Amino acid sequence: MIDLQHWEIDGPCLHIVRPGQVHQLDRSSDMQGAVVMFRGDAELGHGKDARAELFGYADVRQAIPLDLDRYREAMDLVVLLEKELERPEGPMPAVMEGFLGNLLIKSLHWVRAANDEGTPTDRSGTTRQFLELLEKGFLSERSVGHYADRLAITPDHLNEKIRKRTGRTASAMIQERLLLEAKRLLLHSDLSVKEVGYALNMKDPAYFSRWFLKMAGSSPSSFRQAVRDKYKD
Repeated sequence: MIDLQHWEIDGPCLHIVRPGQVHQLDRSSDMQGAVVMFRGDAELGHGKDARAELFGYADVRQAIPLDLDRYREAMDLVVLLEKELERPEGPMPAVMEGFLGNLLIKSLHWVRAANDEGTPTDRSGTTRQFLELLEKGFLSERSVGHYADRLAITPDHLNEKIRKRTGRTASAMIQERLLLEAKRLLLHSDLSVKEVGYALNMKDPAYFSRWFLKMAGSSPSSFRQAVRDKYKD
């Protein structure tokens, strides 16, 4: 489950989870794997550019199948990371950056290959740049024109690029990002429904409730109760 959407997976595969995404993995008893976590401000050396593009694919494919050779390559790098972390004298930052950067570069190569099998791509990077701007500004900037100006293109051109890559308009993606944040706050915070609306810069509680009902098909309080009941331990 990633951001309350469910996906059935088969191994071996690679998962991409962006910072802030709500995720949960229901594993079978014979499943094995590794998780590599790092801060957003981690230094990656030659893997920095790969990281930006890699996580830009997270809206397209959440699980990337790996053949055995690619799986072994990935796990070899994970093992090297683990060994470096366990050094008695402490890990060497430059070595860690190298292993992590190589893992991200390899992962990007595999994701590109999987994406080319049937999912439309935006090689110019416009969609990725839009998503990066949206992630930083969705709480205050909600017009397609704002993001088009930042990207030095027209709103129509931006919509065309986004629709080609995702099948949705830029405006729809802005609203979807707001809805996702609302769901995250309702599920993982103790804020009241009114406070969640304020956190999204929707100062009128009645407007926030109407907007959420239209977007999600249920009231904020009903959504919160239903999802917490579903995922409670």
